[in-house]
Amino acid sequence: MKIPLIFIVVVFISITKVSGQTMSASEAYSAPLATYEAVMAGITLDNHLTVVTNFEGGMNIPAGWTLKVRANGNFTNGINTIPLQYVSLKFRGVEGIQGVSGSQVPLTNDDVNLISTTGAITSPPAYYVPFKFDMIVQGGAHLMVPTPGTYRTTLTISLCNSAGAPITSLYSVPLSFTINYDNTCSGTTIGNIYSTSYNFDAYSKLQTGATVTEGITIPYSSNGTNCRGWSLKVKANGNFVNGSSSVPVQNVSLRFNRVPDGSSTNAQIGASSNPIALSMSDVILINQSNAPFGYSVAHTFDMIIAGGGALSAATTQGTYSCPLIFTLYNQNGQLISTKNVSVSFQITYANSTSYTLTLFDPSVSFGYSSISNYLNGMSVAKKNGLKIVGYTAYQVIVKTVGPNLINGANTLPVSIIKLQNASSTNKPGITSTNVSLSANDQVIIVNNLTDHTYQTVEYNLEYLIEANSAITTAPSGTYTTQVVFVILPK
Repeated sequence: MKIPLIFIVVVFISITKVSGQTMSASEAYSAPLATYEAVMAGITLDNHLTVVTNFEGGMNIPAGWTLKVRANGNFTNGINTIPLQYVSLKFRGVEGIQGVSGSQVPLTNDDVNLISTTGAITSPPAYYVPFKFDMIVQGGAHLMVPTPGTYRTTLTISLCNSAGAPITSLYSVPLSFTINYDNTCSGTTIGNIYSTSYNFDAYSKLQTGATVTEGITIPYSSNGTNCRGWSLKVKANGNFVNGSSSVPVQNVSLRFNRVPDGSSTNAQIGASSNPIALSMSDVILINQSNAPFGYSVAHTFDMIIAGGGALSAATTQGTYSCPLIFTLYNQNGQLISTKNVSVSFQITYANSTSYTLTLFDPSVSFGYSSISNYLNGMSVAKKNGLKIVGYTAYQVIVKTVGPNLINGANTLPVSIIKLQNASSTNKPGITSTNVSLSANDQVIIVNNLTDHTYQTVEYNLEYLIEANSAITTAPSGTYTTQVVFVILPK
């Protein structure tokens, strides 16, 4: 049995008549862009548009005449639009006349020349003149539209004399192409996210921080969709918190690690290997992926916890948790899936119970209210401001949580503040060192615990800022930092 093959050709025709001359145009059928590869490559449709001029006898148009084209709007399927500049017309040929040439012309909202001429048109013999044009649709992300369909616009085409004045015009010439590739990613979901914690159980770990390799695993299910150009974002819903103590969320970063064997590679996905700091606003982890999901795939991320002042300033032991919101978007920025997960780390390091460190009236405020303050500097004394009870030799370290005092966008270096200390009673077995504040560890007290009278010691503290040009020229406002005191066995 033979099955007949039926080819359907759709032809759109429009006709206008001005001053005895007529023009008509027809658009040929075009195969749809049905795959991702086709959408990215674009398409050239040979002889797609035919423009026909019909002249009455006795017509003579001198050399230099042209055909002009103007797009009457962007391409649309009634829901979405594709900018007109991604579509061009290119002169293919003409029958019955000589001296006509042309090149590829992107569509615009302004009249542009489709052809140039070196010969006149006379009738007879040129009564019926068909011009052929290719249509070139540029491929790329702009064709990754939310809704497939036929995207249409209309053109105004004018026959103009050498001075550019219209002789006759055709105002609603249809032009279209079809996209059947569906890239909405509808049905793709983020599965249950797994996270691995880390325990800071030593002071040295608090200082160096930690990298939890593959600390977060994010599984996806494509459910059969062919999703490309997707993006993954994450947002923190607060800081890392343990009771009354917290660690700023930006102290933790995520870094793309790997994909499972057999799925798209890091390079194919276009994932960056740079650490990306968490924030309470959306940050992009993977941007406009170059590859689709497999049927079922998972991505792993390293969790990088920065060491230093922020961890040292944590005042409670236990689990520090932060809720994260992961969101998946398609090529057009539409949300397709979201998943929440709580990530955490532990701080279990504590000095031996044989030590107690107490700061009395710990707040320090320098109020610059007179010229004398600027000329002579200022100091704030804390008599018996630090008390330590210990039963073995120890040392005290001081540091700030960052290198600067901060006032909005303005900063001053913490090094402008000096810290002096001395035991309130003369104890020759104790070494006290005066320092300029820094974000680095600095030893300010060493107590070798010569005898039992060294077990409970109170220290006088004094913070000083000498006359300083940085203070004089700084914008007014309140500049703040935190100072961390740490006691360690010696």
